[in-house]
Amino acid sequence: MLFAYYKIIKVMAIKLLLNSKEILEKKFAGAPRGYDPIAVDEFLDKIINDYLLIEKNILEDASYVQGLLDTIERLKKEKSDLEIELGRYKERFSNIKASDNVTTDNMELLKKVNKYERFIYRIGYNPKDIK
Repeated sequence: MLFAYYKIIKVMAIKLLLNSKEILEKKFAGAPRGYDPIAVDEFLDKIINDYLLIEKNILEDASYVQGLLDTIERLKKEKSDLEIELGRYKERFSNIKASDNVTTDNMELLKKVNKYERFIYRIGYNPKDIK
């Protein structure tokens, strides 16, 4: 999607001096020995400028595409490295079991401990001093 957007911007940015219709319909003033060489040279200069602009844009697009390809390769390597790291973590934590009961049981135990600590405080003892 980004590349298509970039191409639209690039096409809009190119303002050619000539189009195919103007080239086809161009008439040169006659001279005693043929066409006026100055008029032909001016017209060919416009064509050359258009082609230079197109060549420049092609080179810019090629470097942009190469940059995207380099980024793709870098991201593929990062993905591969992250997949390897993920595999290591999966292996490391494979003995840990995920269960909703554990969380619920822990919460119930924490509530009971909190209730007992408040009771011990009320009767005048510090629960941290009890061993």
